[in-house]
Amino acid sequence: MNQGSLAHSSLFFVATALLSQSLSFSQSDGFHVTSVPTEVRRHLGLSDFYQKRVEVGNFSVLGSNRVSDFALKEAAFLIHQMVGGKYELLSTLNQNKTRFAVMARNEFTTDVPEHSDLHPSLYWDRRARGLGATPSRPAVSCGEENLLCIDGDPYDTENILIHEFAHALHEMAIKTLFPQFQAELDECFRLAIEEKIWEGTYASINSAEYWAECVQSWFDTNRENDNDHGRINTREELIANDPRITRLIRRYLGENQWRYQKPHQRKTKCKHLEGFDSGKEKAFEWPDQLVQWKEKFEQGKVSLAPPGSAEIILIDPKEAKVLKSNFSRKRCRLYVHNLSEQTIALEWIDFEGKAKQTKTLRNQDHAEINTFTGHVWEIRNVQKDKVVGRFVMPENKSAELNVTDR
Repeated sequence: MNQGSLAHSSLFFVATALLSQSLSFSQSDGFHVTSVPTEVRRHLGLSDFYQKRVEVGNFSVLGSNRVSDFALKEAAFLIHQMVGGKYELLSTLNQNKTRFAVMARNEFTTDVPEHSDLHPSLYWDRRARGLGATPSRPAVSCGEENLLCIDGDPYDTENILIHEFAHALHEMAIKTLFPQFQAELDECFRLAIEEKIWEGTYASINSAEYWAECVQSWFDTNRENDNDHGRINTREELIANDPRITRLIRRYLGENQWRYQKPHQRKTKCKHLEGFDSGKEKAFEWPDQLVQWKEKFEQGKVSLAPPGSAEIILIDPKEAKVLKSNFSRKRCRLYVHNLSEQTIALEWIDFEGKAKQTKTLRNQDHAEINTFTGHVWEIRNVQKDKVVGRFVMPENKSAELNVTDR
């Protein structure tokens, strides 16, 4: 080892040791809610919406004045527990300007400044109570009702922070530190799909959701045996059924013995929740407007496609005009909503007539795809492995297709 490497190693050791002390102190001291420091606001480019902050390893947990201090501290606690001793993950998140946004129970997805441009807002506000972070939208979010297990929490059988923060670790930290990670994850996902370990579940959609769902199970906080999930929801079940992803989680998140428990189930009372009484908290409720919009969306009465979108009709896959795609430079955005009871595969038919770029959509799943006029796409019933039909992208800026059982 040369002197430069030795010096770098020593500095890293000292920095890590100091960060370790900081994290340990924060945990034992219950975490602190403060205003947002000017230098943090400047570094992260924060909106004035954010008025509260808890620091965990130089990483920012943020909220508006509406957010419970207990929720901010619980989020910081969970993040601290998830990374274990991997403090460089938090440093890298901060370096990449990632932040965690806690939504108050009367705040919704598009109230978060980084997510405010998601359209239509009614869809996004009802779709989720948390999103992961990306370079263009570097906020990872979660609702306070889920963190504090408040009555009315629509996701009360799982912890949303652990799922969404797993996304943030993947996209905004691990890939930065370890460029080989994505290829390793993709290979685990490919083999898991080939072996049908996660067939028909949310984890089967893509490698990103596969990672987040598996991290949830690693920490014992996933749902099981419902529309989105199968039998795997604990660490032991994950180890037994998908040992490859288990090894990957251990490699990049470490041998972390911690498991999630709801606040009221923890044997050791957490100092950061001293004084919190869930029985005195107002329950979470979806606003009527969001409930009604979702009902119409699930019936196909409203769409995410913009006004003026061309309506697509499926045709026989043997017709000459849908045997292969034609070359085009004219873009067209495709909106597909699966209203059928079946899981479908949406596939692009290339210039030689071969199916590529498969995207799986379960009942009520929706996809938005950038494609080109003249390109051919195919809808296939996954369970029956049968082609339902094909279509050609029209001469229009956007097009929509509602897939039904009829």
